[in-house]
Amino acid sequence: MAVVSAYAAAFEELAAVTTGRTRRGPQGAVLAISGAPIASLNGIISAAPEPSAEEIMALAAAEGRWELPWSIQVRGVPGPLVAEAAARLGLTSLTQQPLMVRRAGQGLPTRPVVDGLRVRAVPVDELDLYARTVAAGFEAPHEMFRIFADPSLGKIDGVTFYLAELDGVPVGTGMTATSGDLTGIFNITTLPSYRRRGYGQAITLEMVRAGFATGAGTAYLCASTMGEPVYQSVGFRTEEYLTVITAPS
Repeated sequence: MAVVSAYAAAFEELAAVTTGRTRRGPQGAVLAISGAPIASLNGIISAAPEPSAEEIMALAAAEGRWELPWSIQVRGVPGPLVAEAAARLGLTSLTQQPLMVRRAGQGLPTRPVVDGLRVRAVPVDELDLYARTVAAGFEAPHEMFRIFADPSLGKIDGVTFYLAELDGVPVGTGMTATSGDLTGIFNITTLPSYRRRGYGQAITLEMVRAGFATGAGTAYLCASTMGEPVYQSVGFRTEEYLTVITAPS
């Protein structure tokens, strides 16, 4: 539960600096609206083993405005009450994402050396470049990821953005959010023309190493089913699944 709580808190902190639209329910569920036109970056996340449908409904009603795509995220398979509540809110499409963890006891991974790839932290004045590279990595319009160009992101303690470069040319991205002894890993991308060269693995391992450097040696991430084997190859194991409930496309 600590990993899912840290995951929810990362989205809460993102929303706090971008829109200020955050709220917590009495049982700890988090409502966070980042402002990005991406359902997984707006919504309600419950870290409880048995999420409360009443709490989810109350948070949704308190927000009132859902002008953006949004989601409800819960652990495992949602129970009938949560599924019914989501359906009443117009969210009926379910996607399961592997929640993968690499425990600190596995040790500090060796620094990857891949064709001169350099992974560096991004200063605030380069966040627009970062946002554009994330969009290119996800093969999506820049507008969808413009939120990551917001200079206010530099105010979030424990969050660092990274560019992977070859000869100064961005080829991939990563992001870490540290909380206690946990490092959340997000936005791992490789630009389409640079895939299948091991860059995604190398970027991920650099994020793990960055966590160790801050004392947060246990790393976690949400993977796609297709990406699961890639993260397994660098020591991550699927410990549970998050279900993301969205409106049908």
